[in-house]
Amino acid sequence: MAKSNPLNLHQPASTTILVADEQSFSRRIIRSVLTGLGRVTECRTGFDAVESAEQLRPSLIVLGMNLSGLDGVEVTQMLRRADGGLEFTPIIMISGYPTRASVLGAVTAGVHEYVARPFSTKTLRSRAESVLAMPRPFVRTRVYFGPVPRAKTVRREVLGKVGEESFASMICGVHHARADQAHCPLGVNCLCQSYIRPSKDIVEL
Repeated sequence: MAKSNPLNLHQPASTTILVADEQSFSRRIIRSVLTGLGRVTECRTGFDAVESAEQLRPSLIVLGMNLSGLDGVEVTQMLRRADGGLEFTPIIMISGYPTRASVLGAVTAGVHEYVARPFSTKTLRSRAESVLAMPRPFVRTRVYFGPVPRAKTVRREVLGKVGEESFASMICGVHHARADQAHCPLGVNCLCQSYIRPSKDIVEL
């Protein structure tokens, strides 16, 4: 009997990417950058982005910051309060106004990546490939739910000092349960381990 190949949880059988941007020209550029990563679907407004995300359950969402109806931060906040797995969807925010306040606002809302306009096609492509190929663990505190911020300095800004006074539970970005290597289907290949201390369910800052 032939040995079956194990399921690669980092590479879903099908990949759908939702792009939400006000400008059709911008959507075309983003689509061209993401060609080959999956099936790309477009929408224009913030309300359309939420509705499309609920219907499509995409593998990745790329949001413009300035969407009508709901802006990119508001869309992110709504999606992070969703259920059924939608709340774990990777989100990349694109903005033409990369101030410190806007970056922290987007990260605090729960985005995975923040890309400033004008962006290079290489940068956007590499960020998209990274969040698709390496699902980042999520963290839940009393005031935050979202992916563990990639930069340590931003982690401190968003999460504060994690300890007995501010417990943060880690949630695996692959199987959406407590980050615990002993029970993870990926075993020693679990990507959460680079973000947490051995035997402790808290963020390593």
